[in-house]
This record gives sequence, C-alpha cells and structure tokens, in this order.
Amino acid sequence: MSKFYLTDPNILTANISDTEFRIYQYLCSNYNVLKKSAYVRIVDIAGLHQLTKDEVEKILIKFSQIKVNDLPLLSMTKDKYIKFDMPSHKKFLEEVGFKKFSNKGFQAINGHLKEVHQAEFNKVYLFPTLDQHELYDHLDDLPTVDLQKYKSSQFQYPWVLRDVIKNRA
Repeated sequence: MSKFYLTDPNILTANISDTEFRIYQYLCSNYNVLKKSAYVRIVDIAGLHQLTKDEVEKILIKFSQIKVNDLPLLSMTKDKYIKFDMPSHKKFLEEVGFKKFSNKGFQAINGHLKEVHQAEFNKVYLFPTLDQHELYDHLDDLPTVDLQKYKSSQFQYPWVLRDVIKNRA
C-alpha cells in the first residue's frame, strides 16, 4: 500500500473515457487530504499519460463541466496562476469523515483497514503447513467425493484445488 488514496465511486456513473478516468484517478491520488488542496500540474499529467498539453487542458475543461453529486469534478480560477480545486472530491472526503483539522477520516480508514487485516490474519486454512506443490499432491491423492467437499477459499493456495479438479476431468 505504497500509494493509498480515496476516490468517490460515483465517478463510475460519469460519462468519461478510460484516459480521462486515469487522469482523474491521478488527480485524486495527488489531492492533499490534510490541506484540502488539489495538486495539478498539466505538464506532469501530459508526460505521465503521453498526451499533449492542449489535450490535457481540454480534458480538464471537460472535468469542469461534468458534475457528480451536483458538483463539478474540477474547478479552475485564474489569478496570477491557474488554481485548481476538486469540489466533488472534497465533498466525498468530507462525507467519509476527512474534515479540515480533524482526524476522524483517518481513524475511520485505519479502523476499517485493521478489520480487514484481522480477518485475513485470523483465517484458518486447511493444510497450512503444505506448500502449493505438496498441497497439489495431497489433494490429487484424495478421492473425488472427498475433494468435492472442499471449497477453494479454504486453502491458502486456492488455485491448487481448481487445478486438481480441472486435471481430473
């Protein structure tokens, strides 16, 4: 989890192409949750996605016209420099619990991640001491009736059961 960021799942309902979706994901990953500010460099986006500067500008303008949760994906204001904001993303983060000068969002995410990790670590697998090759040999020696009682989620290597059943057919 070297690069963790949140994105509103409602973005999937927006009418955007794959490239535009990847650019929006990039913008979300560069959004500063603590400062509530968007970091957008047109040159970085163009270089990363192999687009021209004009193509990126057109996509950013399109983002300012697309609305999710009644807010645009991106807003731009021009003073001395162009400043970007992500109102829809900001509202989503506030709904999750990320508010300025508050760590409730981080606590919620950490609590959820701990639950997920505890569920993974507390899972008891069948034949935990066997590696995938030994498990294959052990399952291959079992009768078909006994083999059908097992589910692939019960094993540390779930593909082994599928392979044994596939090779028996």
